[in-house]
Amino acid sequence: MRDAKALLHQVGYGLLSSYQDYRALYTWRSWLFGWMARLLCQVLFFSMVGHAIGSDGAQRYMALGNAIVLGPLGALGVVSSSVGERRGGTLQFLLLSRNGPLLVLMSRGLYWAADGIVTSCFALVMLRWLAGVEISPLVLPVCFLLQSLITLSSYSLALALAGVSLRWPECRMYLTAGTTILLMTFAGVNSEPPHGGLGGAVASVLPATHGLRAVRSAVAGDGVPLPAVLAECGVLFLWGAVSWLALTASLRYQVRAGALTLR
Repeated sequence: MRDAKALLHQVGYGLLSSYQDYRALYTWRSWLFGWMARLLCQVLFFSMVGHAIGSDGAQRYMALGNAIVLGPLGALGVVSSSVGERRGGTLQFLLLSRNGPLLVLMSRGLYWAADGIVTSCFALVMLRWLAGVEISPLVLPVCFLLQSLITLSSYSLALALAGVSLRWPECRMYLTAGTTILLMTFAGVNSEPPHGGLGGAVASVLPATHGLRAVRSAVAGDGVPLPAVLAECGVLFLWGAVSWLALTASLRYQVRAGALTLR
């Protein structure tokens, strides 16, 4: 019982710290009229690309895909913030955590996942006016739940990238940019995801591929395909395990190498 209370206490303070970090980034005005407006323009841009192709179906397809992918792209912010822990000198103190530094790192970066969920859900609501994509009010809550699952699985992937970036901080931008390209290309954001070969294998382990297929099915009125939801859950647990291994290996290496010290 004491261990459980200590664990909840540790995660709670991590979440509180996460909230304070986010407050330092934005006011409600800069978030709504700066950050959110910029993301809506991104969705609008890709919907206009679909319209330029000359197909209403392409416009709706790209608008919905780019609204959903805002969550995964937002979650990638934890890569840079984790490197900031090392450069700011706070990563050393996380090693003193009773239950280890991993839970603290995960909870301290959760504001990136929360921001991704909120911005993506807001974009889904605005799709009717941005691109003429009609989403039934009864389907919207289902889309919100699926979007949360997609973003959390993407957050697990981002934590794995953070583990690599803590070892090699200079590569963090290459990792996030490369992951963004993979998501936009193979996850079914702007076109159908590949179903075979190397491309299909990559698509199958990307966080957004299966969840986005479930969202499109729900919006079309065809229900939520359970296999797609289960596959997305599988991707979440897969990258969760990889992130735990990557963060553990990175921190242990740096302690052995003397890159992190408590003195």
